[in-house]
Amino acid sequence: MEALVNLRDYVGPVMNLPADVAIDRDGKLERLKEVLDGKGAFRLRLTGSADLLVKVTHWLRQRVHVKLPGTAQVAFSLVNGDVDEDNEVTLFDFGMLVAAFGSGPNDKNWNPNADLDGDEEVTLFDFGILVKNFGKIGDE
Repeated sequence: MEALVNLRDYVGPVMNLPADVAIDRDGKLERLKEVLDGKGAFRLRLTGSADLLVKVTHWLRQRVHVKLPGTAQVAFSLVNGDVDEDNEVTLFDFGMLVAAFGSGPNDKNWNPNADLDGDEEVTLFDFGILVKNFGKIGDE
């Protein structure tokens, strides 16, 4: 089965971004570390029914139910703005973005998680993403 992950509000490269994946079968979690390919996908071998949970760095976790056989591809669309990776977009994320504002990869205050749009600089565009998603919480 292929899992296709849409990283919303992001223009940077997705190849090799790490994804935390959990397979939930009636409350029993199997945790995996996957890596996205160039189109934002990864592959899993699954049987039966399960909930899949996916979280990628500064995006919120999403849960999707799959039934196998039958589901050849499952799509995720992750909400951006979780700079501190706690699965919520809050004032803590805002504070971390402020601390990195104006920085790029070679600056002391650079925080790649604050570069929400993936253009290798922390700008007002990143603030716009955080403000748009402020208060949102990812799936558990």
